[in-house]
Amino acid sequence: MNTFSKGLLGADPAAWRKLVWGGAAAVMAIPVTLRLTVAEMAWDGFDFAVFGAMLLLAGLAFELVLRFAGASIWSVLAALLSIGGAFVMVMANLAVGIVGKEGNPINLVFFALLGAGALGALAVRLRAAGLARVLTTMAAGQALLGISLALCGIAYLPVFTAVFVAIWLGSAALFRQAARQVGQWTA
Repeated sequence: MNTFSKGLLGADPAAWRKLVWGGAAAVMAIPVTLRLTVAEMAWDGFDFAVFGAMLLLAGLAFELVLRFAGASIWSVLAALLSIGGAFVMVMANLAVGIVGKEGNPINLVFFALLGAGALGALAVRLRAAGLARVLTTMAAGQALLGISLALCGIAYLPVFTAVFVAIWLGSAALFRQAARQVGQWTA
């Protein structure tokens, strides 16, 4: 069932698509504008290509979730939250590194967490009930990662862990609501 709930932006999934792809174009315009106006903006062609590829992947991920998880308001909001969180995590990791500098090999664990989430999403065929479980598992993994780093004495911001645990759990709750709406949720 792929019904779009009445409410925010009306009943047309195309409105959400326009918002997401228009938002991606607006976000891409920010570093372009900065590069043209701020001397300290040191991005080169590779940086722009990576950023553009990240925006493209985020938009395509949203399209997939919209198609397979159902276009309810809950799944749309869950997709925006989880994909936006993943985007920010990748951006922070590539830009400055989450642990130490961007070249620190420990930072690869954060990419592994996102990769495991993506594989989990595919394994549950992007259905809302399965995505709720995958994101809950990601939240647990994020928390364990933060605790492990702290116990090992590695300089790391606990706020980062708390924010991303909240993002993954918030998205899981929204996907759970979407699953209830289409009768997927049994627990």
